Amino acid sequence: MSHPLDRLTAVDAATLGTGLPPEHARAAWATAISCARTTDTRRSLAGTTPSRVLIVASANVFTAPIEWAWALSARGVSVVIKSATGLRAVGEAIALALPGVEAQSWVGGEVDAEATAMVGAEAVLVFGSTETIESIRSRARIPVFGFGPRFGVALVDRLDAETATGLAMDHALYDGRGCMSPAGVFVQEPAELLPLLRALELADAQWPPGEPEASDSIERRTLTMLATAVGRAHRIRGWLVVELPAAHFRPRGLPRVVTIHPASDIQRAIAPWRDELGTIALTGASEGDVGDDPALVDRLDLAALPPARVCAVGEMQRPPGSRRLHDGLDVLARLWQRAVPAPAL
Repeated sequence: MSHPLDRLTAVDAATLGTGLPPEHARAAWATAISCARTTDTRRSLAGTTPSRVLIVASANVFTAPIEWAWALSARGVSVVIKSATGLRAVGEAIALALPGVEAQSWVGGEVDAEATAMVGAEAVLVFGSTETIESIRSRARIPVFGFGPRFGVALVDRLDAETATGLAMDHALYDGRGCMSPAGVFVQEPAELLPLLRALELADAQWPPGEPEASDSIERRTLTMLATAVGRAHRIRGWLVVELPAAHFRPRGLPRVVTIHPASDIQRAIAPWRDELGTIALTGASEGDVGDDPALVDRLDLAALPPARVCAVGEMQRPPGSRRLHDGLDVLARLWQRAVPAPAL
């Protein structure tokens, strides 16, 4: 009998309507399956295994349901996936491959369809905007685990060839959409951009870009004008690389845009959005939690920030299924106890 994740590899992601070019969609699909394979499906969890869990997916990273559907179904949990609008085929492909998984589709806000999907469910995992999470939470009579907007940053010593290759991967995969992609790159030494520009050019061949949204194009033009005024702007193929003072950091990445800031101001730059920090990439780091490694806390000077996922440069968009924390939360442990964390004040 074939392994369920092996059945997923037989799916041609180019047929799923993801908005990405065929080779990019296939690469993202293969990456997500590879990450899911590291999941420890035999990990002991205190509490009671839920019989049924509903997953409400978002559109920015189309493969995200793979990890959670596998982590749950491998433990005997029945899973319902509500795919994001336009990505119904993704949920259906996962449901066909994984045991005990079914796919349903409705437009956000269709409360009758939502209520039907919740029948028999003991919890809901919601990935999306704050408004989506709170809307579903207001209607649900079961625990709702909400995962809203997050951002990632990279802190690197220098932009050498190896670091540049990793950063290009972090920015290119999924077109830089998603909470684990880098909203900013903070560099310790003055930036020599040639290795990065070369790496970005190569990334276009491996992960070609999808069609930009109109709002992205507007923001890109605005960022270019800002960099012209207070920093520097560089273009290569479809990429825009801007160098800006850290005061202009914003916690949202744009497709095919790399924003570089001086590392000396990273703490001040991140502070206004401290509760949304989700991923930090470091030169030579290993997957882990900032709070578990005093050396990383000292290096980052971010001890006061919430727990964030720490990974190596080049791994931001490749979260292993073996990690215990997601947005600082041990999701499976809490789910087995139906213990939803209190909202931040």
